[in-house]
Amino acid sequence: MPFIFLGNALWLDFVNTQIIDGEFIDLIGKDGAFLQWAKTADLQDDAADAATFNAALTEAQAFRAQLRAAADGLAAGTALNPAFITDINRRMAEHPVATVLETSGNGWVTSAKPVTSGPQSVLAEIASDFARFVTDEATNVRHCSNERCCIVFYDTSKNHTRRWCSMETCGNRAKAAGRRARIAR
Repeated sequence: MPFIFLGNALWLDFVNTQIIDGEFIDLIGKDGAFLQWAKTADLQDDAADAATFNAALTEAQAFRAQLRAAADGLAAGTALNPAFITDINRRMAEHPVATVLETSGNGWVTSAKPVTSGPQSVLAEIASDFARFVTDEATNVRHCSNERCCIVFYDTSKNHTRRWCSMETCGNRAKAAGRRARIAR
């Protein structure tokens, strides 16, 4: 099953590596899948060691569960767990980023590059994205309105009324079901 990048935020895309498709499916649970997700998310280069990522899988899954709980809390408007915030800060402190000056077209740009590499660095980048997110946009985390879907996303719609993880999947299914119900009457 391909990875899902519908969250509009890196940390939500990581949360969405565990989905429901009739049953819970862990998209990073197989050997090499966590590394493949990191590569797909542009967090790791091709030279990364799959064995190192496989060894860190249990930690990644536990961190994902904490992030899902945080997403649920943000969607419900409840406070974040202080122990979780401590863990976010620890991850960012242990794997800092450096600001790098690079050419871009005819000019220059600065970008943040991780100082370390490997699975802990990937988790630190996810933690950093979460920290940035809660300081700027924490009020619009949503769950897909499809009861069979567990995708969470950042609602970037104009009026913040987005209901579906994707109109191509859950939204179209709901519209089709509504249409069938109206026709049946």
